[in-house]
Amino acid sequence: MNLLIPHGFESNYVVGFARGLVANNLELLVISSDEIAARLDAAGILHCNLRGSQDERRPAWRKAANLIRYYFFLLWKVFQHRGATIHFCGLLTSRIILVDGLVLPLWLRLWSGRYLHTAHNALPHSRERSRFFRFAYRWIYRFPHTILTHSQKVAQQLQQDFSVKPTRIKTISIGLNEEIPCSTLTQAEARRQLNLPLSAPVALFFGKIEPYKGVDLLVKAWASLQTPEARLLITGFSPDARYAAQLRESINTSNKTVLIEWREGFVPNATVATLLAATDVVVLPYRNIYQSGVVFLCLRHGVPLIATDVGSMPEYITPETGIIAKSNDATGIAQALDLFFSSRAQFDRTRIKASADKYRWDLQCALIKSLYQ
Repeated sequence: MNLLIPHGFESNYVVGFARGLVANNLELLVISSDEIAARLDAAGILHCNLRGSQDERRPAWRKAANLIRYYFFLLWKVFQHRGATIHFCGLLTSRIILVDGLVLPLWLRLWSGRYLHTAHNALPHSRERSRFFRFAYRWIYRFPHTILTHSQKVAQQLQQDFSVKPTRIKTISIGLNEEIPCSTLTQAEARRQLNLPLSAPVALFFGKIEPYKGVDLLVKAWASLQTPEARLLITGFSPDARYAAQLRESINTSNKTVLIEWREGFVPNATVATLLAATDVVVLPYRNIYQSGVVFLCLRHGVPLIATDVGSMPEYITPETGIIAKSNDATGIAQALDLFFSSRAQFDRTRIKASADKYRWDLQCALIKSLYQ
């Protein structure tokens, strides 16, 4: 029995990855939470709910008690499955890195027959310049038998900055997000549901809003856009109160404030498909990132993309599926948007969907099946 430890990572990724492994006839036990338990049940995937509720509105004492309980039973579950393949596919928690980073990898290596670790990023966001985190991750990367990455950039950084041998690294693509069904709505129907103009060009940013994602650059770019009546819809919440305040100020003082709308709040899966059906393009104005699950969600839904030239974006956003900005600033993003809106008819959604089929989770997991055996 193979043990998969998501450690609270993004639910659509975890469920999709687990489905891909099971589709390749691998026996799997997933350490789950309230958020994904029902979805794993529906998929017929064996799981053990150790994390419980992840509701941020819980009292601090309840969060602490839940965390202590989780670690106790996680360490015990690993011991129970000693000798098995154990795959840690989540993110280590930066605020308790002394436990997550210095203790947990040692424990996983000690009791596993084979220990796999997914490095979504070589270092956590906002910790790239921290000498302490570089030291901690040099320790962390010593223990896995194999480190799985989702971009060549991360693989190269592991070799260059952390002295990980190429033979210990395996790179596959993120799989398509099949947890969000494609909408059957026409663009006009979707726009009516969302109260968006039927004929104006519409660009969308959605998801968690953090400084590294560059939404402020997108708002600034919109001020210099040459496409008349183009609308920008931003949906999602920002956990950074200061950044959220700055973003609101930028929107309110923009010379095109009436053409920019921020619908604040969590975006549920049920709404995402309607948003993707309504928009002409999804914009990813990231300052820095290694890879993004949003890319593979949009490709599966046939939605064109505009992105800055960071991380693995150029590997997956081709002239057929979108546009990479010539410069990673407001000017470059605005130019890419104007170029897209002037030629949007050439981006065929059916063709984009067909080009993305090779990224299905079952096909990607087939490439790493041998690591579990």
